[in-house]
Amino acid sequence: MRTMAEIDAWYEAEMNKAELKGELKGELKGKLEGKIESAMTLIRVKFGSDILTPQIVSQLQKLNTKQLDDFLVGIINWQQQEEMSEWLFGNEKV
Repeated sequence: MRTMAEIDAWYEAEMNKAELKGELKGELKGKLEGKIESAMTLIRVKFGSDILTPQIVSQLQKLNTKQLDDFLVGIINWQQQEEMSEWLFGNEKV
């Protein structure tokens, strides 16, 4: 049987782990949101503000970190807004 001190130490350690996981999730979410903001800024700069429709914002929010990285690299190379839309939506209608 454990002593109260051992139980307290275990409980505190578990709480610290849970808190750390929460902080890491928050950091990752923040980084993801930062990448989405960067993507939206690049779209505005390269293609104009009117191109940044709710559908494009929604599609950007569905991307994971790797996909956002690929998108950010792609937007540097794309010359036409259609190239960006094709990458984001594939065969879907925009």
